[in-house]
Amino acid sequence: MVSVILFFLPPPEGYTVQVMRSAAVILLAIGLWSTAVLPSAFSAIIFLFLCIGLSIAPAKVVFSGFHSGATWLVFGGLILGLAVKKTGLDMRFVRSLIKNFPRSYTGMIYGVFWISLVFAFVLPSASGRVAVLVPIMAALAKELGFIDNSSKGRTGLILAASMGTMVPAFTILPANVPNMALYGAADSILNIQLSYSEYFILNFPVMGMFPLIVYPAIIAILFKDTPNYKRHIQKNTQWGNFEKRLSSILLVAFVFWVSDSFHNISPAWVALGASILCLLPMTGILKPQVLGSEINYGPFFFLAGVIGLGSLANNAGLGTIIADSVSRVFDFQQGEDFLNYVSISFISMLVGLFTTMPAQPSIMVSMTSVFSDFTGWTQTSVIMATMTAWGIFPFFYQAPPLVVAVALGNLRVIDVTRMLCIYMLFGVLFMLPLHFLWGRIFGKFIVGT
Repeated sequence: MVSVILFFLPPPEGYTVQVMRSAAVILLAIGLWSTAVLPSAFSAIIFLFLCIGLSIAPAKVVFSGFHSGATWLVFGGLILGLAVKKTGLDMRFVRSLIKNFPRSYTGMIYGVFWISLVFAFVLPSASGRVAVLVPIMAALAKELGFIDNSSKGRTGLILAASMGTMVPAFTILPANVPNMALYGAADSILNIQLSYSEYFILNFPVMGMFPLIVYPAIIAILFKDTPNYKRHIQKNTQWGNFEKRLSSILLVAFVFWVSDSFHNISPAWVALGASILCLLPMTGILKPQVLGSEINYGPFFFLAGVIGLGSLANNAGLGTIIADSVSRVFDFQQGEDFLNYVSISFISMLVGLFTTMPAQPSIMVSMTSVFSDFTGWTQTSVIMATMTAWGIFPFFYQAPPLVVAVALGNLRVIDVTRMLCIYMLFGVLFMLPLHFLWGRIFGKFIVGT
């Protein structure tokens, strides 16, 4: 209803009809994604249709997501994820690690959390990783005596796997949708190509290591339980030919992802190339027919819509309008680097509260040029400050992978919210200042750099 009113409302002085109509469809898309009244991919298609059908922006702006590398990175990730599941490589990987878990519940939580992060280097979709890990953790919980779905021990195991594969992975460029949305928006709007290695070095030592240490401790304390742990000796089975071939493809892809600063091949094209190898008849890993039967293209269309939203906001000048309005509340001053960093981080959290994390990067990137002028920082420094909000959020609906975990694991929302709020407090007080200091070592968050 608000979107309809905004669409037909006469533009105030200083605004154009295009700005009002662009704001209306953007508000509608954000509302649909935030409330999840419709599947996110379907909402993205509705958004794209309205933009073209109502002539709000040119097709090259609306459909910019489809020629963005980030969207094709998701496409490749969907195929690789299916290949990992089909070959049984996921179950082999997890079982080989969890069979030597310690007896203490805290030790198990740390083990699950860290193991789950390893998945992020292999499968570029957090929701896909959560979908794989939650049933495994539910089975492990049952084996450990946590039979009741509402038991604290079971909840802790599922949350450890879900947060472990999602939160530290915000620092690994191809690992999560917000990362790829940022990658795509920075490329299409600012013509900035983010490097896997630079992005990792700037963010993982703090934004990745902090949750690896703090999050398991919070989960272990909140959901402490006593497992009925029994060590099981499982007979190791030989690796199949398909597992070996897929492992080789993933290893080569990982090497290319890590070394992209040397060869300048986009992570998107590496993922796409690896997925094509999996589909070739000569490898036999997947049949090409899975493209029309077993691949869920929802994330592909969703990300294309999210990137298109950012391009539309930039084309209409909404980013500049919002940034100018925000600047009247936050006193940006060149030279006050830490205060500027805190302000941008807070704005990013506020935007993420209403847009959910996958859509947040496109909105924030559209404001980057204005924030760069306010702070005197480079656009890359501003981008690195905006991503700090992804790991510290108070509500589960903001992160689609966590929504998947709550649904699949039958978790209580109050338990999840309590965990998120406690970690958010620690993140704001300790992680953000540490990330600021670490970035300055590499010349970020400083005037002129």
